[in-house]
Amino acid sequence: MATSPGASAQDLPELSVVIASHNARTSVAACLGALQKQRNGCRAEIIVVDNSADGTAAIVAAQFPDVTLMRVSPEQWIPELWEAGIRASRGSIVALTTAHCVPDVDWMTEILAAHRESDFVGVGGAIENAASAGIVDWAVYLCRYARYMKPFPSYVIRDIPADNASYKRWALDRCTDVRARGFWEPDIHAKLAAEGYQLFMTPRIGVRHMRSFTFMTFMRQRFWHGRQFGSSRAIRLPTAVRLAHIVAAPLVPFLMLSRIARHVFCRRRHIVQMLLAAPIMVLFLASWATGQVMGYLAPTGHQA
Repeated sequence: MATSPGASAQDLPELSVVIASHNARTSVAACLGALQKQRNGCRAEIIVVDNSADGTAAIVAAQFPDVTLMRVSPEQWIPELWEAGIRASRGSIVALTTAHCVPDVDWMTEILAAHRESDFVGVGGAIENAASAGIVDWAVYLCRYARYMKPFPSYVIRDIPADNASYKRWALDRCTDVRARGFWEPDIHAKLAAEGYQLFMTPRIGVRHMRSFTFMTFMRQRFWHGRQFGSSRAIRLPTAVRLAHIVAAPLVPFLMLSRIARHVFCRRRHIVQMLLAAPIMVLFLASWATGQVMGYLAPTGHQA
């Protein structure tokens, strides 16, 4: 975090909202519009880190001049966009989302209240799906967010979704070593847990996910995220355990699908959408498992 030598606490924002933006021209205006309405009475800065090729940045620049817009390489992944925004931010609380998510009307207020009222270093919230979602959109949503859809009670958790998460800055500053390759939340959360800190989930902080991927782009995204996950774990696992994970990899898509189904059935929502999207989800999950195997085989393999 860079601040001027004479900057006081009152000069700094209390909340920094960092938005990773990739090809979000259909949703970025709704996302930023929802946030702009919440800035009254709140010292908040909004930082959009964009690597789009569809004109998203032009929309941000033209319609939201008060938003800080950062342009980065189109080769970078969402976690790397978050990390760039975090490094440029100044608030004592840092909230993360993407330009494909539209925050609830009280999103900023609820985030600040959650951090004032607790010692949790990170707070995550609910992620709902757009009413206009098609079958591929449902497959993407359920693969990523089934665990975080309403209803659920507030509870302590080991891993919150960075698409709707906020952190105390001092906690993020303790993770600079694992943030070197980007804000890959499983690595950050594992570091915080190892140091004895806790994360929290609450349905009071909500966003609605709009369409973010086509079938092929999500297949590619799942592969590289799986590879990063496998690479990160492989560094810490003995060779025998790593080989066991590789042998069991063909079962991973079906295990993950069963977990998704359990979340859906427990909530008694979107069951029909899940059944229709299941064949597509299997392909997405298989791509993730394939990437994970590649990560186990090449622990340093990570595409920047």
